[in-house]
Amino acid sequence: MIARRFGLIDGRPGNFWTINGRMFPDVPMFHVREGDVVAMHLRNDSGDVHPMHLHGHHVVVLARDGVAASGSPWIVDSLDLHPGERYDVAFLADNPGIWSDHCHTLPHAVDGLVAHVMYEGVTTPFTIDGEAGNRPE
Repeated sequence: MIARRFGLIDGRPGNFWTINGRMFPDVPMFHVREGDVVAMHLRNDSGDVHPMHLHGHHVVVLARDGVAASGSPWIVDSLDLHPGERYDVAFLADNPGIWSDHCHTLPHAVDGLVAHVMYEGVTTPFTIDGEAGNRPE
Protein backbone atom coordinates (compact mmCIF):
# COMPACT_ATOMS: atom_id res chain seq x y z
CA MET A 1 0.00 0.00 0.00
CA ILE A 2 1.27 3.44 -0.94
CA ALA A 3 0.39 6.26 1.43
CA ARG A 4 1.91 9.23 3.26
CA ARG A 5 2.96 9.98 6.82
CA PHE A 6 4.93 12.56 8.70
CA GLY A 7 8.53 11.70 9.42
CA LEU A 8 12.18 12.68 9.06
CA ILE A 9 14.54 12.03 6.15
CA ASP A 10 18.13 13.12 6.79
CA GLY A 11 16.85 15.29 9.65
CA ARG A 12 14.36 17.02 7.35
CA PRO A 13 10.74 16.89 8.57
CA GLY A 14 7.94 16.35 6.09
CA ASN A 15 4.91 14.40 4.91
CA PHE A 16 6.70 11.54 3.14
CA TRP A 17 5.67 8.60 0.93
CA THR A 18 5.39 5.14 2.46
CA ILE A 19 5.12 1.53 1.35
CA ASN A 20 3.12 -0.56 3.81
CA GLY A 21 3.48 2.28 6.33
CA ARG A 22 7.31 2.42 6.11
CA MET A 23 9.64 4.94 4.47
CA PHE A 24 12.81 3.95 2.64
CA PRO A 25 15.32 2.77 3.83
CA ASP A 26 13.12 1.18 6.53
CA VAL A 27 10.93 -0.73 4.06
CA PRO A 28 11.61 -4.47 4.53
CA MET A 29 12.85 -6.22 1.39
CA PHE A 30 10.47 -8.52 -0.43
CA HIS A 31 12.22 -11.92 -0.38
CA VAL A 32 11.78 -14.32 -3.32
CA ARG A 33 13.34 -17.55 -4.59
CA GLU A 34 14.38 -18.12 -8.17
CA GLY A 35 11.48 -19.83 -9.95
CA ASP A 36 8.79 -18.39 -7.67
CA VAL A 37 5.70 -16.88 -9.21
CA VAL A 38 5.34 -13.76 -7.08
CA ALA A 39 1.91 -12.17 -6.65
CA MET A 40 1.68 -8.60 -5.39
CA HIS A 41 -1.28 -6.43 -4.43
CA LEU A 42 -0.70 -2.73 -5.10
CA ARG A 43 -2.96 -0.08 -3.58
CA ASN A 44 -2.61 3.69 -3.79
CA ASP A 45 -4.04 5.50 -0.77
CA SER A 46 -1.81 8.56 -1.21
CA GLY A 47 -3.89 10.96 -3.29
CA ASP A 48 -1.21 11.28 -6.01
CA VAL A 49 -0.28 9.29 -9.15
CA HIS A 50 2.72 6.96 -8.83
CA PRO A 51 4.34 5.32 -11.87
CA MET A 52 5.74 2.28 -10.05
CA HIS A 53 8.69 0.56 -11.74
CA LEU A 54 10.14 -2.86 -10.89
CA HIS A 55 13.72 -3.29 -12.14
CA GLY A 56 14.82 -6.55 -13.74
CA HIS A 57 11.35 -8.00 -14.32
CA HIS A 58 8.05 -7.56 -16.08
CA VAL A 59 4.73 -8.01 -14.31
CA VAL A 60 1.47 -9.25 -15.73
CA VAL A 61 -1.62 -7.40 -14.52
CA LEU A 62 -4.11 -9.90 -13.11
CA ALA A 63 -6.80 -7.45 -11.94
CA ARG A 64 -7.53 -3.74 -11.60
CA ASP A 65 -9.85 -2.52 -8.85
CA GLY A 66 -10.98 -6.11 -8.29
CA VAL A 67 -11.93 -6.73 -11.94
CA ALA A 68 -9.98 -9.58 -13.53
CA ALA A 69 -7.96 -8.72 -16.61
CA SER A 70 -9.26 -10.20 -19.85
CA GLY A 71 -8.13 -10.41 -23.46
CA SER A 72 -4.45 -10.12 -24.33
CA PRO A 73 -1.99 -10.24 -21.42
CA TRP A 74 -1.13 -6.81 -19.98
CA ILE A 75 2.62 -7.04 -19.33
CA VAL A 76 4.56 -4.00 -18.04
CA ASP A 77 7.68 -2.98 -16.13
CA SER A 78 6.05 0.28 -14.97
CA LEU A 79 2.46 0.81 -13.89
CA ASP A 80 0.70 4.12 -13.15
CA LEU A 81 -1.19 3.82 -9.89
CA HIS A 82 -3.80 6.57 -9.68
CA PRO A 83 -5.31 7.64 -6.35
CA GLY A 84 -7.58 4.93 -4.97
CA GLU A 85 -6.59 2.33 -7.56
CA ARG A 86 -5.77 -1.29 -6.70
CA TYR A 87 -3.89 -3.75 -8.88
CA ASP A 88 -3.09 -7.42 -8.53
CA VAL A 89 0.05 -8.30 -10.49
CA ALA A 90 2.45 -11.23 -10.72
CA PHE A 91 5.95 -11.88 -12.01
CA LEU A 92 8.25 -14.84 -12.47
CA ALA A 93 11.33 -14.61 -10.25
CA ASP A 94 13.77 -15.49 -13.03
CA ASN A 95 16.49 -12.84 -12.70
CA PRO A 96 18.45 -13.27 -9.43
CA GLY A 97 19.68 -10.11 -7.77
CA ILE A 98 18.59 -7.29 -5.52
CA TRP A 99 16.17 -5.17 -7.52
CA SER A 100 14.64 -1.78 -6.86
CA ASP A 101 10.88 -1.28 -7.01
CA HIS A 102 10.23 2.46 -6.87
CA CYS A 103 8.14 5.38 -8.02
CA HIS A 104 9.44 6.81 -11.28
CA THR A 105 8.51 10.30 -10.12
CA LEU A 106 12.00 10.59 -8.70
CA PRO A 107 11.20 13.25 -6.03
CA HIS A 108 8.72 10.67 -4.63
CA ALA A 109 11.48 8.04 -4.57
CA VAL A 110 13.84 10.44 -2.79
CA ASP A 111 11.07 11.09 -0.26
CA GLY A 112 10.63 7.43 0.68
CA LEU A 113 8.82 5.59 -2.14
CA VAL A 114 11.40 2.83 -2.72
CA ALA A 115 11.35 -0.89 -1.95
CA HIS A 116 13.55 -3.82 -3.02
CA VAL A 117 13.03 -7.38 -4.20
CA MET A 118 15.80 -9.66 -2.95
CA TYR A 119 16.48 -13.19 -4.15
CA GLU A 120 17.34 -15.91 -1.65
CA GLY A 121 21.09 -16.50 -1.60
CA VAL A 122 22.01 -13.14 -3.15
CA THR A 123 24.06 -10.78 -1.01
CA THR A 124 25.91 -7.52 -1.44
CA PRO A 125 28.68 -5.85 0.58
CA PHE A 126 27.12 -2.44 -0.12
CA THR A 127 24.87 -0.59 2.29
CA ILE A 128 22.75 2.49 1.78
CA ASP A 129 24.92 5.55 2.44
CA GLY A 130 27.95 3.31 3.11
CA GLU A 131 31.57 3.86 2.17
CA ALA A 132 30.81 3.29 -1.53
CA GLY A 133 28.67 6.46 -1.52
CA ASN A 134 25.66 4.68 -3.05
CA ARG A 135 23.00 7.13 -1.89
CA PRO A 136 19.61 7.57 -3.59
CA GLU A 137 19.40 10.64 -5.76
